[in-house]
Amino acid sequence: MRLVLGVDAGGTSSRAALFTVAGEPVRRGCAGGANPGALGRDPAAANLAAAVRAALSGVAPVQVEAVVVGVAGSPEACAALADQVFGEVLPGVPVTSVGDIVTAFAAGTAAASGSVLISGTGAIAAKIIDHRAVATADGFGWQLGDEGSAFWLGRAAARATIRALATAGGDAAGCDAPGCGAAGGGAARGGAARGDAARGGAARCGAATGDGLVAGHGVAGGSGGMAALVVRHLLPDGLGSDPVARLAAAVHARPPLALAELAPLVSRAAAAGDPQAVKIVREAAARLVATLRSVHGAGPVVLAGSVLTSEGPVRQAVIELLASRTVRAASDAAETKAVTGMTGATGTTDGTSGTVGITVAGDVAGAAAWLAARAVLSAEEAEALHPAFTTTT
Repeated sequence: MRLVLGVDAGGTSSRAALFTVAGEPVRRGCAGGANPGALGRDPAAANLAAAVRAALSGVAPVQVEAVVVGVAGSPEACAALADQVFGEVLPGVPVTSVGDIVTAFAAGTAAASGSVLISGTGAIAAKIIDHRAVATADGFGWQLGDEGSAFWLGRAAARATIRALATAGGDAAGCDAPGCGAAGGGAARGGAARGDAARGGAARCGAATGDGLVAGHGVAGGSGGMAALVVRHLLPDGLGSDPVARLAAAVHARPPLALAELAPLVSRAAAAGDPQAVKIVREAAARLVATLRSVHGAGPVVLAGSVLTSEGPVRQAVIELLASRTVRAASDAAETKAVTGMTGATGTTDGTSGTVGITVAGDVAGAAAWLAARAVLSAEEAEALHPAFTTTT
């Protein structure tokens, strides 16, 4: 049995996919992240080796004809990492190390050239020519960029929530609801006028159940609003006597990138019509499209990363912007109008009209295996088998 191995090694997880050269899945392996820059070379190597060994369990190394590894991080560090791991696990087998940008692009199209826009924990766009990244935009990390990423969305949600709480801070001190923790609230400030428990303070605040937790402090949102969702996620025990301080402390007590966990809450609230969430989603989409425009030349556009591969308002907003705007070619200042293609379909380019197909990335580890298979397949065979490697199940 002729086999190829593909690996998608990011900062959070590493996934290895073993396929036959005909595109039949054989086995998969998964382990922790393998970004050598973020994790250190030794931990990254250990995780990458664990994922690869799991995928190769029960397989004779001689059956593997080629390997492609898509790794997040600097090219030099990634190549050294791949050499270290595969020199031990699969000695003698040809191994190609590429950036995870390249495998993300290949997960959405069989075309050799085009552009990819990625929004996951971070965000980056790249121009791809012959399966190589020749230009990138953003990807600067959460401190300096990653605009429109899950982290960016989560931070925007947390900032909007804490500012709303600060604006409504006067109400917090007068809340007598169980779980709110505002000691002496209504009695200290005039009793019944500010939330006397006998008049249903608990129901007004909603702290006992979490529903209306933020709305009870004068912040619009209710149980499905973005602010309420953020508070319940970060402060499941309630706002307490000083909501602003408690929310700030909850955020700073966690790793900065944990703010990315709030991104799905923004999408959920935006889908429900929360005005603040809708505003954040629209701004995220505009920033992502601006990043893509700075590098796009010609060919299909692949949307990748958890924010853009998930159905939801951010992806929809990005697609709508690409359908209605001009994507400027970075290379020659020519303009090509982007139009939406069918989600999941292979992007195409019309050389005369300049229209560009938009597609959503599928299985990235499978795409890496497909890139490996290209070395032993004809161009026609590789194109025909692309869906077998990249379609998610």
